Amino acid sequence: MKSICISHKEDVDGLVSAALLRNALKVKNIFLADYPSLLNVLDMVISLCSKNKNFSRVFICDLGLNKKNQDVFIEKLQVLISNNIQIVYIDHHYLEDKLKDTLKKIGVRLIHNVEECTSIQIYYLCKNKLNSKYSFYASAAALTDYMESKPMASILMSKYDRTFLMLESCFLSYIISSSQKNIDFLKYVSKSISIFKLPHEIKNGFVLVKQFSDKISNALDVIEPQIIKMNNIAYLRHDLDLASSMIVNFVLGLSGKQVGIAFKLKDNINSYVLSIRGSKDCSYHLGKIVNELTSDLNGSGGGHDKACGAVIPEEKLELFLKKFDELISN
Repeated sequence: MKSICISHKEDVDGLVSAALLRNALKVKNIFLADYPSLLNVLDMVISLCSKNKNFSRVFICDLGLNKKNQDVFIEKLQVLISNNIQIVYIDHHYLEDKLKDTLKKIGVRLIHNVEECTSIQIYYLCKNKLNSKYSFYASAAALTDYMESKPMASILMSKYDRTFLMLESCFLSYIISSSQKNIDFLKYVSKSISIFKLPHEIKNGFVLVKQFSDKISNALDVIEPQIIKMNNIAYLRHDLDLASSMIVNFVLGLSGKQVGIAFKLKDNINSYVLSIRGSKDCSYHLGKIVNELTSDLNGSGGGHDKACGAVIPEEKLELFLKKFDELISN
C-alpha cells in the first residue's frame, strides 16, 4: 500500500513516529504539521490523493484534537475515506469517548493510548518489521514527552544507559526546536532517524544545539523577574525568540506553583498561543480541563495530563487565566 504520514513537527515524538513508519512500512511521503496547521495539511493530502490514485492509506500521528477543530477534522477524513483511503490515527492525547466512537464509526482505525507516547505505540505495533535498535528512538520520544515511566516505555528504557539516552534525546529535541521554520530540514532529520543516524551524527546538529542553548541561557536572566504568580498557577507573557514550550518549564520550576504557563501573542490571529505544564504534585488532567475551558472562550486547546497547549483570543486571556486558576485549587 502506498501511504502518506502526517505527523507532529514540534517534538521528538512526532518526528520519531514518522521515522518509524518510514522504516517499518516504507512510508516515504511525509507531511509535518503543528496543531494550527493540521487542517490545512489535511487539505493538501486530500488534493494529493485526488490527483494520485496510487495512495491508499494515510497515517496521522501525535496530533491531538480539540473541540474547535474536531468536527472539521472528521469531515476531511470522511472525504478521504469516501475515496477509498484507509485512515490510521495513532495518538496519545486526551480524546472524549464520543469522539473516539465517531472516528471508529466512520471507518478510522484508531490506535489510542493516553498512557504511552505515540512513538512507543508505533514501535510495538511495527515491532516485527523493525530492528530492535529502534527502541532507542522510541525511548527518546517517551523521555522527551515525560512519559518514560509508563509501562511499555519503561521496558524499553531499561535497555539503555540512561545518561547516554538523555544526552541524545535532549540533543535531538534542541535540533527540532531550533528548526521549526525549516520544514525541509525537519524532514531530513526524520529521514536520518529512519536509517538510525544518531542525533549527534546529524549534519549541523552541534551548531544548532549551541545556538539554541545560547538563546536559552540569555533568556534565563529575564524570565524569573517577569513571572506572575496567582493562587495556584504562574504565567509569563513574553516576546522572546524561543518557543513557549521551552520557556514554560522554567516558569513551572521557578514559581513553585502547581501549573506553569508561558505564552506570546500571535498577531495574525489576534490570539495568544499558550504552553502549559503541571508539576508532579498536580493531580488534574490539564489537557482535559483546557479543552473544556477554551471551547467556552472561543479558543482551542488540549493535550496530555501534565502538558498541553491552547490558543486564546487576545481579549479572553485574563478571563482564561482567572478561571483556570480557580479550577486548579488545592
